[in-house]
Amino acid sequence: MLATECLLEFVRSRLPRYAKRNLVTPVQDPFGDADVWVLASLLQKAIRRSDLEVARRAGHQLLRLDANRLWRRLMTVALEDIGIGDPARAAEIVAIATSAEVRKLIGPQALDVALVSACEAVKDRTADHLISILRNETYKQGALASASNNAQRAVMASKSQPWLKRVEAGWLLEQASLETGAPSDVFPALEELDVPTPLVAACKVYRRRGRDGLAALTGLAWLLWQTDGSASGVRLATPAKPELLGELPDYALDPLHTRLGQRAVELWLRSYLTKVPFTTRQVAAALWNRESAFCARVLDWPLGRLMAEDAAREDLIRRDLDPVRHAEIDAWVEDELAGLLCARKAVLDSERRKRAAEPRDVGPLWTASEGG
Repeated sequence: MLATECLLEFVRSRLPRYAKRNLVTPVQDPFGDADVWVLASLLQKAIRRSDLEVARRAGHQLLRLDANRLWRRLMTVALEDIGIGDPARAAEIVAIATSAEVRKLIGPQALDVALVSACEAVKDRTADHLISILRNETYKQGALASASNNAQRAVMASKSQPWLKRVEAGWLLEQASLETGAPSDVFPALEELDVPTPLVAACKVYRRRGRDGLAALTGLAWLLWQTDGSASGVRLATPAKPELLGELPDYALDPLHTRLGQRAVELWLRSYLTKVPFTTRQVAAALWNRESAFCARVLDWPLGRLMAEDAAREDLIRRDLDPVRHAEIDAWVEDELAGLLCARKAVLDSERRKRAAEPRDVGPLWTASEGG
């Protein structure tokens, strides 16, 4: 059965539970003049925080402004933020985000079904953490790089191998197929290793649209959890109440992936009379790990915690910050957040004044790169 057909049948089996919910509600109030980039960032951060009210406002507004961007972002959320934390919900969201047929089957409440499911899901960001860990590309110089596909598959499947070797083997397999355009060797192996069928189908569908390795790493994360997850549970955390920038929660201004967020960090650091002991890139990365990556309900398992810590460390090392200073920058950011809030308000006010002085047909207010 094709992956898309598998997801369609999976959603069909879940229709009775959708019917029990009254999800069709009046049109949500928009966030002022927020543009599609900030809305996409806000949507993802609200889902991580399980804030359904904000997620619905941002999601419905983004649907009206740029439906394709909305569905792409939800597809990414399914694997980047949920993944093995709740494989059934991850598969459900990928199905809704990638198939007009699935959305027609569910009906007018399809977006709300996806948003409720995403906000309620236990989060697991292991696949994204693995991308951060693998970015140094040292795996390309190891013995596994010259091994055969069969040998790499065997290492990936072996529970006796160190976790990083298993990930490197699967990553090498996936990168080779992405570079050559050949069919992936990873997903047949995942199916043989009893990764849940809906999750494998969701990963296959994602891979056809987002060829960044995230799909394969989601499956690899499940294999690692299967080996190490016997002591897993759910860790709950209460997010700090966001400061409001007008109507926008402050965490909408992602310090790495929105231009306004980047400008606010730059303004914040320029406001000091003496030189700040860290670079703008270092502060932005530390702030992102503190604020933008925050999840309220997380799958808590020993190796998952280790990989999250390794990923955060790698993010700062790639920005030339010595590991002995990582605790120092975290403490500095925590102590200086009042200055960041002032900078965010100033940047936002400046953009709104500029907007008011420009003709109405100049286009969107804010620009930024795509990202989480």
